[in-house]
Amino acid sequence: MKELKKVSRFVYNCKRCGMCGNKVTAKVPYVCPIRKATPGFEQFYARGKIIIAQGLLEGRLSWSPEVARALYSCTLCGNCMTQCAATDADRNEPMVATTKIVEAMRADLLRDYPDGVPRAYHQVLTATQQYENPWRLPRATRKQWYTGLEVIEAGTEPAEMLLFAGCTIASSPVLAERARRAVQVLNSAGIRPAVLGSREVCCGSVQRKIGAVSLAQELMEKNISLINRSSCTKVVTLCAGCFGTLSTEYRTAAQPLAAEVVHMVELLAALVRDKKLTFRKSRQLTVAYHDPCHVGRHAGIFNQPRAVLAALPGITLVERRATREHTICCGAGGGMRLFDDGTLAAKIGAAAVAEAAAVGAQALVSACPFCEMNLAAGAAELKEELPVYDIIDLVYESLAPEPR
Repeated sequence: MKELKKVSRFVYNCKRCGMCGNKVTAKVPYVCPIRKATPGFEQFYARGKIIIAQGLLEGRLSWSPEVARALYSCTLCGNCMTQCAATDADRNEPMVATTKIVEAMRADLLRDYPDGVPRAYHQVLTATQQYENPWRLPRATRKQWYTGLEVIEAGTEPAEMLLFAGCTIASSPVLAERARRAVQVLNSAGIRPAVLGSREVCCGSVQRKIGAVSLAQELMEKNISLINRSSCTKVVTLCAGCFGTLSTEYRTAAQPLAAEVVHMVELLAALVRDKKLTFRKSRQLTVAYHDPCHVGRHAGIFNQPRAVLAALPGITLVERRATREHTICCGAGGGMRLFDDGTLAAKIGAAAVAEAAAVGAQALVSACPFCEMNLAAGAAELKEELPVYDIIDLVYESLAPEPR
């Protein structure tokens, strides 16, 4: 239990009060999306996973398919930690960091009992070893998404800002169009971003959450070297997972990322505040904003996306019962879209969609490709005609002139 021993203090700080699974308030309809979407047995929420960790540390439990299933039945959203709220002031960290406990157990499981790891996760790791991304995207195609756009190949000429597209966005025609829109929005504000192009590799977020710590480290070191050599002072990410990884692991690495890391919603809010964007087109639409876990709960970025939405002509924002730091995960976090063929993830996404429909939203808006894909899957499961947009889509459309 090499990795689990490193975080054992979090395991033994838990008092087993059950707040991580049972808390209900006006703003918290439930805490754990996995527990809500399953029969609710103890191993499917934080307290049960901590009991498993104690059993493994003390030799009372050993690896088994049942233990493996419990460990991968987790979105790593961290809402259990938010609702626990016990903080170690001296270390400036949660008393019970459940996400670190689960990630450590997954790393030990992958190393010591690989047969217990679901096949889909092994396929992701194999693809990453072959292509340096989980989607089997050849290097040559990594440049296609920005063909014809006003960007700078990093290192060919000076640039302050680097746009880190992320492999998920580059792998999908629909998501790639979103990245193209992001560049055009930046261009309209007078910004010509740099890109890494075919040299950019996966950020390592998914691999780390599966348990492949060394592989994630290799990817991180490659990207850090590329970005540091580019001389860019700011990195802008479009993916919440990329943002979470670059702004934490990359900045605290042995050879750290030198550039500041911001998510696109932060940059958009700054451009709106500084009147760098002129919105000409109105669209009457009532939306609910879904806070991605990596951007919202983990980084505290709540006001910026709402400020952007408030600036868009015709857009009305309504809030669900669970919002901001209490937002229930979309269901895609922690690699859950790979678990059980995505059925459990879609069920969780459906609950988020139903909450939005209940408050009169005509659409859901987020700032993460994984959230958007899984919320769309949830809407399909409910047969709910509630479209899911990225905030970039609405900004881009509002910049277009009104038809004459």
